Amino acid sequence: MLRSRYLIISFFVGVLAYSFESFAQNPSERQKLLTVWAGMLPIILSAPHGGRQSIPGVPLRSGAGVVQFATGRDNNTDELAETIAQRLEQKLDAKPFLIVARFERKYLDANRPSESAYESAAAKPYYDSYHGALREAHDRVSGEWGRGLLLDIHGQGAQAEAIYRGTGNGKTVASLTRRFGTEAITGPRSIFSQLERLGYKVLPSTTGSHEERRYVGGYIVQTYGSHRGRGVDAIQLEIGTKLRARANLNRTAADLAEAIAVFAQEYLPIMKSSAPAETAAHQP
Repeated sequence: MLRSRYLIISFFVGVLAYSFESFAQNPSERQKLLTVWAGMLPIILSAPHGGRQSIPGVPLRSGAGVVQFATGRDNNTDELAETIAQRLEQKLDAKPFLIVARFERKYLDANRPSESAYESAAAKPYYDSYHGALREAHDRVSGEWGRGLLLDIHGQGAQAEAIYRGTGNGKTVASLTRRFGTEAITGPRSIFSQLERLGYKVLPSTTGSHEERRYVGGYIVQTYGSHRGRGVDAIQLEIGTKLRARANLNRTAADLAEAIAVFAQEYLPIMKSSAPAETAAHQP
Protein backbone atom coordinates (compact mmCIF):
# COMPACT_ATOMS: atom_id res chain seq x y z
CA MET A 1 0.00 0.00 0.00
CA LEU A 2 1.09 3.53 -0.62
CA ARG A 3 -0.15 5.23 2.58
CA SER A 4 3.39 5.65 3.87
CA ARG A 5 4.45 7.14 0.53
CA TYR A 6 1.98 10.01 0.62
CA LEU A 7 2.01 13.07 2.82
CA ILE A 8 -1.59 12.89 4.06
CA ILE A 9 -3.26 16.07 5.20
CA SER A 10 -6.49 15.71 7.17
CA PHE A 11 -9.50 17.07 5.38
CA PHE A 12 -12.94 15.88 4.50
CA VAL A 13 -12.78 13.26 1.76
CA GLY A 14 -16.34 12.07 1.32
CA VAL A 15 -18.64 14.01 -0.96
CA LEU A 16 -16.95 17.38 -1.04
CA ALA A 17 -18.76 20.12 0.90
CA TYR A 18 -18.15 22.54 -1.91
CA SER A 19 -19.82 25.98 -1.65
CA PHE A 20 -21.17 27.18 -4.97
CA GLU A 21 -22.39 30.70 -4.26
CA SER A 22 -24.19 30.95 -7.58
CA PHE A 23 -26.01 27.64 -7.10
CA ALA A 24 -29.62 28.54 -6.36
CA GLN A 25 -30.74 25.01 -5.43
CA ASN A 26 -30.70 23.55 -1.91
CA PRO A 27 -27.94 21.15 -0.80
CA SER A 28 -30.01 18.00 -1.43
CA GLU A 29 -30.65 19.09 -5.02
CA ARG A 30 -26.93 19.80 -5.48
CA GLN A 31 -25.99 16.39 -4.17
CA LYS A 32 -28.50 14.71 -6.51
CA LEU A 33 -27.20 16.48 -9.62
CA LEU A 34 -23.45 16.60 -8.96
CA THR A 35 -21.19 14.18 -7.11
CA VAL A 36 -17.78 15.47 -6.05
CA TRP A 37 -15.05 13.82 -4.00
CA ALA A 38 -12.11 15.67 -2.52
CA GLY A 39 -9.04 13.59 -3.24
CA MET A 40 -5.75 12.64 -1.63
CA LEU A 41 -4.13 11.59 -4.91
CA PRO A 42 -2.89 13.64 -7.90
CA ILE A 43 -5.59 11.94 -10.00
CA ILE A 44 -8.88 13.49 -11.15
CA LEU A 45 -11.76 11.51 -12.68
CA SER A 46 -14.45 13.39 -14.59
CA ALA A 47 -17.70 11.98 -16.05
CA PRO A 48 -19.90 14.65 -17.66
CA HIS A 49 -22.27 12.58 -19.85
CA GLY A 50 -23.64 9.69 -17.79
CA GLY A 51 -26.35 11.55 -15.87
CA ARG A 52 -30.02 10.53 -15.91
CA GLN A 53 -31.69 13.38 -14.01
CA SER A 54 -33.66 16.32 -15.36
CA ILE A 55 -32.70 19.82 -14.21
CA PRO A 56 -35.60 21.63 -12.52
CA GLY A 57 -36.93 24.50 -14.61
CA VAL A 58 -34.63 23.77 -17.57
CA PRO A 59 -36.14 22.81 -20.98
CA LEU A 60 -34.55 20.38 -23.41
CA ARG A 61 -31.81 21.84 -25.60
CA SER A 62 -32.72 22.38 -29.25
CA GLY A 63 -29.19 22.77 -30.59
CA ALA A 64 -29.89 25.84 -32.71
CA GLY A 65 -26.59 27.14 -34.09
CA VAL A 66 -24.50 24.58 -32.19
CA VAL A 67 -21.84 22.70 -34.17
CA GLN A 68 -21.71 18.93 -33.48
CA PHE A 69 -24.85 19.08 -31.33
CA ALA A 70 -25.44 15.91 -29.31
CA THR A 71 -27.73 14.95 -26.46
CA GLY A 72 -27.12 11.21 -26.13
CA ARG A 73 -26.18 9.75 -22.78
CA ASP A 74 -22.90 7.87 -22.33
CA ASN A 75 -24.62 5.03 -20.53
CA ASN A 76 -23.11 3.93 -17.22
CA THR A 77 -20.07 6.21 -17.44
CA ASP A 78 -21.17 7.85 -14.18
CA GLU A 79 -21.20 4.50 -12.41
CA LEU A 80 -18.00 3.44 -14.19
CA ALA A 81 -16.12 6.55 -13.00
CA GLU A 82 -17.27 6.04 -9.42
CA THR A 83 -16.30 2.38 -9.46
CA ILE A 84 -12.86 3.21 -10.87
CA ALA A 85 -12.45 5.75 -8.06
CA GLN A 86 -13.42 3.16 -5.44
CA ARG A 87 -11.00 0.61 -6.88
CA LEU A 88 -8.19 3.18 -6.98
CA GLU A 89 -8.80 3.99 -3.33
CA GLN A 90 -8.42 0.30 -2.52
CA LYS A 91 -5.22 0.00 -4.55
CA LEU A 92 -3.52 3.26 -3.57
CA ASP A 93 -5.01 3.63 -0.08
CA ALA A 94 -6.30 7.13 -0.84
CA LYS A 95 -9.12 8.70 -2.82
CA PRO A 96 -8.75 10.32 -6.22
CA PHE A 97 -10.70 13.48 -7.01
CA LEU A 98 -14.03 12.70 -8.66
CA ILE A 99 -16.55 14.93 -10.47
CA VAL A 100 -19.68 13.23 -11.87
CA ALA A 101 -22.69 14.90 -13.51
CA ARG A 102 -26.08 13.45 -12.54
CA PHE A 103 -27.97 15.72 -14.94
CA GLU A 104 -28.90 14.58 -18.45
CA ARG A 105 -26.82 15.83 -21.36
CA LYS A 106 -30.02 16.85 -23.18
CA TYR A 107 -30.44 19.67 -20.64
CA LEU A 108 -26.78 20.62 -20.26
CA ASP A 109 -23.53 19.43 -21.82
CA ALA A 110 -20.65 20.04 -19.40
CA ASN A 111 -18.09 19.02 -22.04
CA ARG A 112 -18.71 22.13 -24.14
CA PRO A 113 -17.83 25.82 -23.80
CA SER A 114 -20.57 27.73 -22.01
CA GLU A 115 -21.98 29.31 -25.18
CA SER A 116 -22.91 25.89 -26.59
CA ALA A 117 -23.38 23.93 -23.35
CA TYR A 118 -26.85 25.19 -22.42
CA GLU A 119 -29.68 27.36 -23.74
CA SER A 120 -31.54 28.28 -20.56
CA ALA A 121 -30.09 30.66 -17.99
CA ALA A 122 -31.44 28.32 -15.32
CA ALA A 123 -28.85 25.73 -16.41
CA LYS A 124 -25.89 28.06 -15.93
CA PRO A 125 -25.42 27.43 -12.16
CA TYR A 126 -25.14 23.69 -12.81
CA TYR A 127 -22.55 24.21 -15.55
CA ASP A 128 -20.61 26.61 -13.33
CA SER A 129 -20.76 24.12 -10.47
CA TYR A 130 -19.33 21.29 -12.56
CA HIS A 131 -16.46 23.38 -13.84
CA GLY A 132 -15.97 25.05 -10.48
CA ALA A 133 -15.38 21.60 -8.99
CA LEU A 134 -13.03 20.67 -11.84
CA ARG A 135 -11.04 23.87 -11.42
CA GLU A 136 -10.85 23.34 -7.66
CA ALA A 137 -9.55 19.79 -8.14
CA HIS A 138 -7.14 20.92 -10.89
CA ASP A 139 -5.76 23.75 -8.76
CA ARG A 140 -5.33 21.56 -5.70
CA VAL A 141 -3.51 18.85 -7.62
CA SER A 142 -1.29 21.41 -9.32
CA GLY A 143 -0.61 23.29 -6.09
CA GLU A 144 -0.16 20.36 -3.68
CA TRP A 145 1.60 17.80 -5.91
CA GLY A 146 3.06 19.99 -8.64
CA ARG A 147 1.48 17.86 -11.38
CA GLY A 148 -1.08 15.11 -11.89
CA LEU A 149 -3.51 13.40 -14.25
CA LEU A 150 -7.10 14.16 -15.28
CA LEU A 151 -9.06 11.35 -16.94
CA ASP A 152 -12.31 12.36 -18.62
CA ILE A 153 -14.57 9.30 -18.91
CA HIS A 154 -16.86 8.97 -21.95
CA GLY A 155 -18.63 6.26 -23.93
CA GLN A 156 -18.61 5.35 -27.61
CA GLY A 157 -20.42 2.82 -29.78
CA ALA A 158 -18.17 2.70 -32.84
CA GLN A 159 -16.03 -0.11 -31.39
CA ALA A 160 -18.01 -1.87 -28.66
CA GLU A 161 -14.99 -3.61 -27.12
CA ALA A 162 -12.38 -0.87 -27.58
CA ILE A 163 -11.08 2.11 -25.63
CA TYR A 164 -10.10 5.21 -27.57
CA ARG A 165 -7.36 7.53 -26.35
CA GLY A 166 -7.88 11.29 -26.73
CA THR A 167 -5.05 13.75 -26.04
CA GLY A 168 -5.32 16.12 -29.00
CA ASN A 169 -2.55 13.97 -30.52
CA GLY A 170 -0.34 14.62 -27.54
CA LYS A 171 -1.22 18.26 -26.86
CA THR A 172 -3.07 17.78 -23.57
CA VAL A 173 -0.25 15.63 -22.11
CA ALA A 174 2.55 17.98 -23.15
CA SER A 175 4.04 18.21 -19.65
CA LEU A 176 4.03 14.42 -19.19
CA THR A 177 5.76 13.65 -22.48
CA ARG A 178 8.21 16.52 -22.06
CA ARG A 179 9.30 15.03 -18.74
CA PHE A 180 9.20 11.30 -19.55
CA GLY A 181 8.87 11.03 -23.32
CA THR A 182 6.17 9.12 -25.19
CA GLU A 183 6.92 6.09 -23.00
CA ALA A 184 4.46 7.58 -20.52
CA ILE A 185 1.68 7.22 -23.12
CA THR A 186 2.69 4.14 -25.08
CA GLY A 187 5.41 2.44 -23.02
CA PRO A 188 5.04 -0.67 -20.85
CA ARG A 189 4.04 1.24 -17.69
CA SER A 190 1.55 3.47 -19.49
CA ILE A 191 -2.20 3.16 -18.92
CA PHE A 192 -2.75 2.01 -22.49
CA SER A 193 -0.02 -0.61 -22.61
CA GLN A 194 -1.32 -2.00 -19.33
CA LEU A 195 -4.83 -2.18 -20.81
CA GLU A 196 -3.49 -4.02 -23.84
CA ARG A 197 -1.70 -6.42 -21.50
CA LEU A 198 -5.06 -7.11 -19.87
CA GLY A 199 -6.57 -7.94 -23.24
CA TYR A 200 -8.25 -4.67 -24.22
CA LYS A 201 -8.24 -3.19 -27.69
CA VAL A 202 -6.80 0.32 -27.45
CA LEU A 203 -7.14 2.81 -30.30
CA PRO A 204 -4.78 4.04 -31.47
CA SER A 205 -2.69 1.07 -30.42
CA THR A 206 0.42 1.67 -28.37
CA THR A 207 2.45 1.25 -31.54
CA GLY A 208 0.54 4.07 -33.26
CA SER A 209 0.14 7.74 -32.48
CA HIS A 210 -2.55 9.35 -34.63
CA GLU A 211 -5.82 9.56 -32.70
CA GLU A 212 -9.30 9.09 -34.16
CA ARG A 213 -10.64 12.54 -35.08
CA ARG A 214 -14.02 11.95 -33.39
CA TYR A 215 -12.38 11.04 -30.09
CA VAL A 216 -9.30 13.22 -30.05
CA GLY A 217 -10.41 15.01 -26.87
CA GLY A 218 -13.18 17.49 -26.12
CA TYR A 219 -13.61 20.70 -24.17
CA ILE A 220 -12.66 19.36 -20.74
CA VAL A 221 -9.26 17.94 -21.69
CA GLN A 222 -8.60 20.88 -24.00
CA THR A 223 -9.35 23.29 -21.14
CA TYR A 224 -7.54 21.57 -18.27
CA GLY A 225 -4.65 19.81 -20.06
CA SER A 226 -1.00 20.63 -19.39
CA HIS A 227 -0.60 22.52 -22.69
CA ARG A 228 -2.28 25.36 -20.78
CA GLY A 229 0.89 25.79 -18.77
CA ARG A 230 -0.02 23.92 -15.59
CA GLY A 231 1.19 20.50 -14.50
CA VAL A 232 -2.03 18.50 -14.85
CA ASP A 233 -2.08 16.28 -17.94
CA ALA A 234 -5.49 15.35 -19.38
CA ILE A 235 -6.67 12.29 -21.31
CA GLN A 236 -10.13 11.54 -22.67
CA LEU A 237 -11.12 7.88 -22.48
CA GLU A 238 -13.88 6.69 -24.82
CA ILE A 239 -15.11 3.37 -23.48
CA GLY A 240 -16.90 0.92 -25.79
CA THR A 241 -20.55 -0.03 -25.26
CA LYS A 242 -19.85 -3.63 -24.27
CA LEU A 243 -17.14 -2.67 -21.79
CA ARG A 244 -19.51 -0.44 -19.83
CA ALA A 245 -22.53 -2.72 -19.99
CA ARG A 246 -23.65 -3.62 -16.47
CA ALA A 247 -22.52 -7.21 -16.87
CA ASN A 248 -18.95 -6.06 -17.58
CA LEU A 249 -18.74 -2.74 -15.74
CA ASN A 250 -17.06 -3.97 -12.56
CA ARG A 251 -14.37 -5.83 -14.47
CA THR A 252 -13.73 -2.84 -16.75
CA ALA A 253 -13.48 -0.53 -13.75
CA ALA A 254 -11.11 -2.90 -11.93
CA ASP A 255 -8.85 -3.22 -14.96
CA LEU A 256 -8.81 0.52 -15.59
CA ALA A 257 -7.97 1.13 -11.94
CA GLU A 258 -5.13 -1.40 -12.18
CA ALA A 259 -3.73 0.30 -15.29
CA ILE A 260 -4.03 3.77 -13.72
CA ALA A 261 -2.34 2.58 -10.51
CA VAL A 262 0.63 1.17 -12.44
CA PHE A 263 0.94 4.45 -14.32
CA ALA A 264 0.63 6.49 -11.11
CA GLN A 265 3.39 4.57 -9.35
CA GLU A 266 5.70 5.12 -12.32
CA TYR A 267 4.91 8.65 -13.45
CA LEU A 268 2.99 10.63 -10.81
CA PRO A 269 4.50 12.34 -7.76
CA ILE A 270 4.00 10.26 -4.64
CA MET A 271 4.57 13.11 -2.20
CA LYS A 272 2.87 16.47 -2.08
CA SER A 273 5.09 19.23 -3.38
CA SER A 274 5.40 22.97 -2.97
CA ALA A 275 7.39 23.25 -6.20
CA PRO A 276 5.92 25.00 -9.26
CA ALA A 277 3.99 22.66 -11.57
CA GLU A 278 6.53 22.77 -14.38
CA THR A 279 9.59 22.29 -12.15
CA ALA A 280 8.41 19.73 -9.61
CA ALA A 281 10.85 16.83 -9.65
CA HIS A 282 9.72 13.25 -10.28
CA GLN A 283 9.69 11.31 -7.02
CA PRO A 284 11.27 7.88 -7.35
